[in-house]
Amino acid sequence: MEWQTKVTVQPLPGRFSYATRFYFAGSCFASDIAQKMRELHFLVAPDAFGPLFNPSSIASSLERLEDPVPFGLAQVMKFPYGAYGSLDHHTSFSREDAGSFLAHTNDQLKEASDFFHTADFVVITFGTAWTYAHNGKVAANCHKLPARFFSRNFLAPEQVADLMAPLLQRHRDKTWIMTVSPIRHWADGAHGNQLSKASLHLAIDHIQSTFPNVYYFPSYELIMDELRDYRYYAADRCHLTEQTTEYILERFLETAADEETKAFVKKMQKLNASLAHRPLFPFSDQNALFLKKLEKQKTELLQAIGNKRKIC
Repeated sequence: MEWQTKVTVQPLPGRFSYATRFYFAGSCFASDIAQKMRELHFLVAPDAFGPLFNPSSIASSLERLEDPVPFGLAQVMKFPYGAYGSLDHHTSFSREDAGSFLAHTNDQLKEASDFFHTADFVVITFGTAWTYAHNGKVAANCHKLPARFFSRNFLAPEQVADLMAPLLQRHRDKTWIMTVSPIRHWADGAHGNQLSKASLHLAIDHIQSTFPNVYYFPSYELIMDELRDYRYYAADRCHLTEQTTEYILERFLETAADEETKAFVKKMQKLNASLAHRPLFPFSDQNALFLKKLEKQKTELLQAIGNKRKIC
């Protein structure tokens, strides 16, 4: 008896490998997947902005990567939680003073820009169609500023498509994978969240009909239709558990990675789990020998992955 409605994920016609270079942009769901890909030693770009939730901010961030003009003092603000940052960045980028923020932000911007121009895959996760504008410019994050400082607007599907189209036109050499975050934005209300996700789905469908190098990955459907249970959510009932994110990544690799890469991934996951294990007697000679053996195996696996990249 089947206890789930399994979601069919269409495989990519061109599978990726350990030689593939990835740029992830979008909501915290995209950040979580990107971090797990890094832990598996894929070539993943550094984060230049932190989680971005709305399509307008995502598009702006990618445009900034195309021409990485450094941020200056004019963009820096001191926020209610006492740190300095900008409305173009997530709170995770904020620092104790303006100089520290700018140094970190501009270093990340330069490194991410260099990576973006050579990326093979760009993975975009849209979180919400609702935007908040400050002095006429959409904010990536409101940083706990009072609501009266912002005007709230809804992006229709055609507006989302129009925001992304110029970028896609300029980067037809890249494979773009788009998805809608399964994380619910409950501040918009139940109905507002559903309207938002619907607009994003329709926008991606329209984009796909125009650009043949854009593919859709059904992370939203995997949660809403295949898993369908609050046990897959974190305590706030909006975000996902780590195990759920790992399941989504597993389905992504299953349909988008080539067979050799999937074999490498299984070995890497096993080694990472063994190295992360907390032994009962961590300072024993036996444990030291065991760790040495694991580290040797991981070094050999990383060498094999490196050889694969040289061949490609």
